Amino acid sequence: MREQVAMVGNDLPLVGVLCEPEPDHNNAPTTAVILLNSGVIHRVGSCRLSVTLARSLTKEAGLATFRFDFSGIGDSDARRGTLTAAQAAVEEVQEVMNHLTQWKQYDRYILYGLCSGAFASYRTALSDKRVVATIQLDGYCYMTWKSHLLHYAPNLLSLPRWGQFLLRKLGLRKLKKGVEVSGIEERYFEVPGFAGYPPRDEVRQGLKALNDRGLHMLYVFFGNEYYVYQNQFEDCFSPVAFGDNLTIIHRPDATHILSEPADRSSVVESITQWVGELARRSS
Repeated sequence: MREQVAMVGNDLPLVGVLCEPEPDHNNAPTTAVILLNSGVIHRVGSCRLSVTLARSLTKEAGLATFRFDFSGIGDSDARRGTLTAAQAAVEEVQEVMNHLTQWKQYDRYILYGLCSGAFASYRTALSDKRVVATIQLDGYCYMTWKSHLLHYAPNLLSLPRWGQFLLRKLGLRKLKKGVEVSGIEERYFEVPGFAGYPPRDEVRQGLKALNDRGLHMLYVFFGNEYYVYQNQFEDCFSPVAFGDNLTIIHRPDATHILSEPADRSSVVESITQWVGELARRSS
């Protein structure tokens, strides 16, 4: 495995790290995995997840990986422009793909992202057919009647929860925010939620277009109040007939940032195996 720092673009370049397998262990010479930032976290990822995953994909699955910082994050200087952050992210991923195509002759890309990185992966896949697969951790999904039932029914029957509710209403107990509990600065705190999500029908139509195109999709969901059962994604986006294009992993006991080493290791292993199988089928 060989790693090297690379600059993408001449004016205010995007900074990234290319990780390449040894020539005799390159299972997909024309394919690269690009790992995207989550929120404003540096390209190493939360708990060094992106570094660990990139190296695992290169060493175990035999694919080149490129982890980089969007402009204004980590080592990449901020760029001025009129695009929204969402639009700029798609443009910058495409800039990276163009650079890697010219530099290393890759022409197929797998995009990986956690939360906002997952959203950028989805949007870029819609815009660029060079994207053949996405790996999305806590990507877009919405509540269903079943998830509402599974989430709220136990709470309605819980006496301790009713007690906590009454104490809060009486002003005897303050509800702590996730920021206070985690100890993470609020500007770095990114959790899944529906605020700012596009309409469900819009995402459903986008997923149908990607599925019809044959895009391979791996979704990994962790423990939160929004995703509460294994098949929620498929129920949410019916009647899209995903078939073999879709793989769902649900880890209800894992945190959004995979703070526990055992959870992190297990998810990295699952993603690496999925990518390795995809590379073998495509070769």
